[in-house]
Amino acid sequence: MDEATPGQDFPTLPVFKSAGACAEAVIERVGKDIRLALPLGLGKANLLTNALYATAKADPSIHLTIYTALSIIRPKMPLGLGLRFGEPILEKLFGDYPDLHYASDRRDGALPPNVTVEEFFLSTGTLLGNEYAQRHYNSVNYTHAMRRIVAQRVNVLGQMIASRDGRYSLACNSDLSLDLIPIMRDKVGRENFIVVGELNDRLPFMSNDAEVPADEFDLFLQSGGYDLAGPPAPRVDVTSHAIGLRAARLVKDGGTLQIGIGSLGDGAAQSVRLRHSNPATFRAAVSALPGPRGPGEEGGDSPFDQGLYGCTEMFTQGMFEILRAGIFSRRAHEGRDITIDGGFYLGPQNFYRGLREAPEEILSLINMTSVDDVNALYGNEEIRRRERIDARFINIAMKATCLGAITSDALEDGRVVSGVGGQYNFVAQAHELEDARSIILLKATRESSAGLESNIVWSFGHVTVPRHLRDIVITEYGVADLRGQPDEECVKRMLAITDARFIDGLVKDAIAAKKLRADFAVPEAWRKNVPQTIQEALSPYKQDLPAFPFGTELSETEQELSLALDRLQAKTSSRLSAFQYAASAILTAPSRSQAAAYADHLKRMGLSNPDGMKEWLWRKLLLKSLAHEQHR
Repeated sequence: MDEATPGQDFPTLPVFKSAGACAEAVIERVGKDIRLALPLGLGKANLLTNALYATAKADPSIHLTIYTALSIIRPKMPLGLGLRFGEPILEKLFGDYPDLHYASDRRDGALPPNVTVEEFFLSTGTLLGNEYAQRHYNSVNYTHAMRRIVAQRVNVLGQMIASRDGRYSLACNSDLSLDLIPIMRDKVGRENFIVVGELNDRLPFMSNDAEVPADEFDLFLQSGGYDLAGPPAPRVDVTSHAIGLRAARLVKDGGTLQIGIGSLGDGAAQSVRLRHSNPATFRAAVSALPGPRGPGEEGGDSPFDQGLYGCTEMFTQGMFEILRAGIFSRRAHEGRDITIDGGFYLGPQNFYRGLREAPEEILSLINMTSVDDVNALYGNEEIRRRERIDARFINIAMKATCLGAITSDALEDGRVVSGVGGQYNFVAQAHELEDARSIILLKATRESSAGLESNIVWSFGHVTVPRHLRDIVITEYGVADLRGQPDEECVKRMLAITDARFIDGLVKDAIAAKKLRADFAVPEAWRKNVPQTIQEALSPYKQDLPAFPFGTELSETEQELSLALDRLQAKTSSRLSAFQYAASAILTAPSRSQAAAYADHLKRMGLSNPDGMKEWLWRKLLLKSLAHEQHR
């Protein structure tokens, strides 16, 4: 056992330099029935987990059960152009991050029978076809996940932690661990529940509630730092910006704010920042958008003079940028300087760099704390109600029904895309708090293998938030304020923000269900709900609505390639379309000037001098798609 000796920078607790030796010590302490809890997302003790998993694979007498959420591994890149483009990007996003071997084996159908993996949130969209992950998914609210873990009497918690000057921090994942550790030790005793802290010197250190004493841990693993997994910054398109602008107008100065993830979340965060830094442009852009505006009197379009307090499950890069812009400045906690509470953080590499490089006066305003503290009212309800005045909980959906039910985590057949997470908690909280609103964002349409489809539907086989909790829904075409409305008015307001190409079908469904009069006529204004309307409305404000408002790891060339490859994939999704597009690319020879204009793109893809017929065709296809994107 390679333990540190007293007098070093570590406390007088076992400190291991080898993950294998640490795993052996864990098994010696708890036996061969290992029930391992790992934090959601970034905060897993990857090296320890891989060592325990390797030991279990080699020894069938060991039973390893892993309880966790959002296991991050490098995605498998498709062959061909996707692989050429993606491999260098993965290096930027992951570096020397150690993939979780159980997650890789699960993806490949290679988990041994003595290992079980149960997750309450899946890596978004990557495991739809994975039978094992779908069968072992546990659908619980984020705030209820710990109840399951406690009931299963976990005996090991493996957590990545940060250290600074002899201090220790749960850093990126205080969410469940802050509450789990004392509860388990009270229930089963310290000897039956051990906490392993895996020190990573590249993990940003967070103080306040995330900082814990050394004796919170039983073992330390110090085997050097490794890169953090950084999902790429999402591209925020014009549609996402339109939705974000509408959402930012509903945020009230002096109030409380939570924002969800993805391009829609980043669009909302950028619009909040734009409203504060350039209110004239913000007002002009919002005014240019057609469609219903919703309860604007409950928000505003002026700078945030009183400031906001942030109360969020996931502390995102967008919320960090709002903080750095001086908007999260309302100190909600009595006697503390904190202006934003979060449960966990996860984001692109430049987000982590920003946290590492941020001055203490900024970091001290951030409180990574228990998920119960941010996602729920109960426990300290009087205090939390006082803190969360005029709350706006902004979350993201996949589908919404005309009657206001929301689907955010699974397909109609029950297959899980991601998980419930905390969305239901925030929606319910919005209905319980005085003057709070739940704001759901979704794009009006999506492209699928079957073609264009509406994200507003009459009914859906699975819902995340039931219709009796309906509140505000926003698409690019407008704001539907559904709270307190009877079904007929709810249907009308949802139709008013639906893409025009799908309105007539939904009207028929509503009439058949007796929710609209049989002679209902669609207003002419709704017929203008098409993408071109939004493109034209926001075209004067392009410079204030960037594709990557908080930066990206992609170079300008890679950004253009990404769009071109996305288009190429869409245009070649079927055999017929692939043949037609390839034939068009072959027959339309690129000019010398066109090829010269895309020299950097061809070089990045290794197609400057194509070798063989396959690369020659790839070059043709890529140039055609690049040229199309340039002229959009």
